[in-house]
Amino acid sequence: MPGEVKDECGVAAVYLPRPLKEYPFGGAAYYLYKMLVQMQNRGQVSAGITTFNANRQQLIDTYKKRGMVSEVFATRIEGKAHAILQRYEGNKGIGHVRYTTSGGNDEGSAQPFERHHGRKWKWFSFGFNGNIANFSELKKDLEDRQYHLVRNLDTEMIMHFLEKEQLGDKKKPMDKIFKNISDIFDGAYNMSYINAEGTVAAMRDPLGVRPMSYLISDDFVGAASETVALNKFAENGVKTMEPGEMLLVENDSVEVKRYAKSKKKAHCMFEWVYFANAASMIDERSVYQTRWRLGEELARQEYLKVNSDDWVVVPVPDTAKPAADAYAHTIGIPSMEGLIRNRYVGRTFIEGGDRLEKIREKFNLNKSVIKDKKVILVDDSIVRGNTSKSLVEYLRKYGKVKELHMRVTCPPIRSPCFYGIDMSTIGELIANRHSSKEQLNRVGFLDLEQDAVDSIGKNIGVDSLRYMTLEGLVKSIGLDGGKKDLCLACLTGEYPTPWGETLRVKALERFERGLESTRTYE
Repeated sequence: MPGEVKDECGVAAVYLPRPLKEYPFGGAAYYLYKMLVQMQNRGQVSAGITTFNANRQQLIDTYKKRGMVSEVFATRIEGKAHAILQRYEGNKGIGHVRYTTSGGNDEGSAQPFERHHGRKWKWFSFGFNGNIANFSELKKDLEDRQYHLVRNLDTEMIMHFLEKEQLGDKKKPMDKIFKNISDIFDGAYNMSYINAEGTVAAMRDPLGVRPMSYLISDDFVGAASETVALNKFAENGVKTMEPGEMLLVENDSVEVKRYAKSKKKAHCMFEWVYFANAASMIDERSVYQTRWRLGEELARQEYLKVNSDDWVVVPVPDTAKPAADAYAHTIGIPSMEGLIRNRYVGRTFIEGGDRLEKIREKFNLNKSVIKDKKVILVDDSIVRGNTSKSLVEYLRKYGKVKELHMRVTCPPIRSPCFYGIDMSTIGELIANRHSSKEQLNRVGFLDLEQDAVDSIGKNIGVDSLRYMTLEGLVKSIGLDGGKKDLCLACLTGEYPTPWGETLRVKALERFERGLESTRTYE
């Protein structure tokens, strides 16, 4: 649901094997810009790159700012954009787009994080996608050793652990470094890494919670959180990086190698449902086709008699459109854009606190297709319910719809995510606010009772509400391992790591004691 769940982050890495003169101006900086633009959906708070150039005094140099990728690279000002590419020209580099699930939104918290050192292999920069669940424990360990976290970020903590792995005079192999930190970290932690020797690495954590792909060709070597960031650099050849694997560029040799054992897989189901670009492939599964199958599954579960000219399906832009189209196609009624996103409304600091007004800024109503119609609104998820409620009010008040029904491609979300999604408390989730204490304490998927679903629907303001079933979700994603290869913790309360389980218990205790934050959720 737009505005309810925030995107996480995206990482990228590039190595250009041929002489720089054979590439577009800027070399790695140019390609990283192109890749980050394609992953803008994963984070809009800040963007940055670090590039390597052996002919530059500043062997690795980092450029990062707040804002969208086009703003950071000043693409509307040709001279300024040219100067940025010229300064950060190189044949290797890493990049990052960020949304904050922890820490501040200031420029200093933007990534990549660079750590200077006199020895080249100890001078490094890295970008990170995910969340370290045992952050509090590791932070205490660092503080006991007289470290200090200035920004209180898990990214900052990772930097210190990478630094600790490189203590001493002997250079440690990169796979050993990442193996050692994987033994310490609990959570999701994909990374891109570069040092002043020109070593580049991109790694996927042993559970594979977040996606990572790579491409190796004669002209271009790269890795990125999404395949869309790599597709334009080769007609085919983009491959999935398996959990516990890393792409390593060292001494201008390229290899993909295993750095840690993967005892199990826990791919985040929300990547297919909401986060990823619809044109991406995640673990060999098309995001678009998955969303289409989710729509078909919703249609098969439909109980309403939807068969007259009065009905129209309306997707909530943009992630729900494939599902809405599939639902409509299966049912046999039109899918039409009754809501049109205003793509020219960016981040703004001049906005009031009225939620309905924010919805009106973000979406334009196409009244010609919804007025006096029975509307089936298809969305990817309902998390806190606030934005859904405002959207429904907007459609009823200004769209003059006859009826309004909501269908959701994700089952009810009833547990926090501790692996990089911005939903961290029990009470903020609307499914929990309409559940019994017994349901809240239960681990394992539990379909909400129909009266609870009806209560949520009434709260949101729709005539009827239906969620996707867990079985329908798993089937639509279609991984070979089925449910056991997915992270479904936010649906089931069953976490793939020990610290995920620990944090859920603590969150439940805070909720029951009334100690949760009272922040206003978007």
